[in-house]
Amino acid sequence: MPVVRTVTLAPGESTGWHYHPGRVDVVVLSGTLTRTLHDGRVEVSAAGDSLVEHAGPVHVHVGRNHGTVPVVLVASYEAPTGRPLAVPVSVPPLPLPAPPAPASATAPGRSPGGSARHTD
Repeated sequence: MPVVRTVTLAPGESTGWHYHPGRVDVVVLSGTLTRTLHDGRVEVSAAGDSLVEHAGPVHVHVGRNHGTVPVVLVASYEAPTGRPLAVPVSVPPLPLPAPPAPASATAPGRSPGGSARHTD
């Protein structure tokens, strides 16, 4: 049975690096959540966005509130019996970021100046 919690990050606050033993479905109610993922990607989710945090230690991540208002999340945890909702970990060694693409390059299927919000 899922466990549902409201999570609030004050401005400047962080979740700390962690992973979840079970899948977590999240909806951002207010503020802007910035997550750094295990592979070095940074994902930004604003109020109204939803996201999924996948299970297991390979999916370590940290959530931060870089904004000026609280980030409020509703999280539904598929928590395995007897396991915590989150497991804290040390800061992982992240891969080096890829070099920036040339200014004239456009991703296939996207127009120049376009943007996308990753939500999984």
